[in-house]
Amino acid sequence: MKSRGTHHVVELLNCNSKILNSPEELEKLVVEGIEKSGLTYEKIISHKFNPVGITVLAIISESHIALHTYPEAGNISLDVYTCSDAKKQEKFIRFVQRKLKPNSTRIAEVQRGGTIELINPSWIVSESDYDYEVKYYIDKVLYAKRSKYQLIEIVQNKTFGRMLFLDRDLQIAEYDADIYNKALVNILKPLKGNLSKVAVLGGGDGGILHEVLKYKPDSVTLIDIDEDVVEASKKYLKKICYKAFDDPRVKVVYQDVMKFLAKGPKFDAIISDLTMHPEAFTRMDRPTYLGKLFDRIKSRLKKGGILSMQCSSVFDNETFELVDEILNARFSEVTYNRVYIPSFCEEWIFAAAKN
Repeated sequence: MKSRGTHHVVELLNCNSKILNSPEELEKLVVEGIEKSGLTYEKIISHKFNPVGITVLAIISESHIALHTYPEAGNISLDVYTCSDAKKQEKFIRFVQRKLKPNSTRIAEVQRGGTIELINPSWIVSESDYDYEVKYYIDKVLYAKRSKYQLIEIVQNKTFGRMLFLDRDLQIAEYDADIYNKALVNILKPLKGNLSKVAVLGGGDGGILHEVLKYKPDSVTLIDIDEDVVEASKKYLKKICYKAFDDPRVKVVYQDVMKFLAKGPKFDAIISDLTMHPEAFTRMDRPTYLGKLFDRIKSRLKKGGILSMQCSSVFDNETFELVDEILNARFSEVTYNRVYIPSFCEEWIFAAAKN
């Protein structure tokens, strides 16, 4: 028979509690938590280190609970392992959280028995193609759904607020959404009050849309392929989109941008928040696809119309060189702006051009 069990590894940070250096109080806390969570208490021991710090080990019929405190930092490392119902472990952890009132909690759930599988990490890792990755800790998962097109996740992070990830790639965060959106839309300042039609390609979170509306266009059309992104953003990202989707000047079209741009009206400005890495959804090679995309963008811009777009990380030289070649072959007055986006942990390149 194979052994099976669930192991929760928990970090409780900046606890608002005075008992982190009291073995008696911590033992009392653990025993009470065991009883209230439905686990079965057997025995408990503790050890106090000099000058500070305590380790507590509780034996339960289901296995064990262990914790170690760092009173000088207000932190606790907690392990809970059982071979029974994992919901009892979760109940125990919530009890400890209520009592110790940590400022932040990080939890990983590990399935034990043979191979070790990490089931429920309390972070999202946003990978890159240039030698590093960024790990974002999750205070709470607000929304998670695999749509027809992609995995959509909206999480709460202590520093960056609510964050939108698509296929584990960070799109926008409350903390600095205005920095990103203004980098794309500020190019419209000279046209404020004189804009007829504007198109936003992508940008289903509504942040760019909200920013564009400040420049008083007659109408704005947002084109995004994934309705689930828009609906989730309306509900969970209100500090980014505000009430932009309710504005009577706004029209939302759920369609592939290539199809939308193949025909239709011309625009005074087009704001592109599209990925420059379309490999996941097209069989064309990247230069061919992007060349075709920008041919169609050009065809939908009025003469003298403005294109504004996000390009890439400053480290993604291959993408920047490709975009630079494509833009200069089709548009005039091509300019670039490098902006540091704190939640991206890097500078991002934005481009503007005229038709």
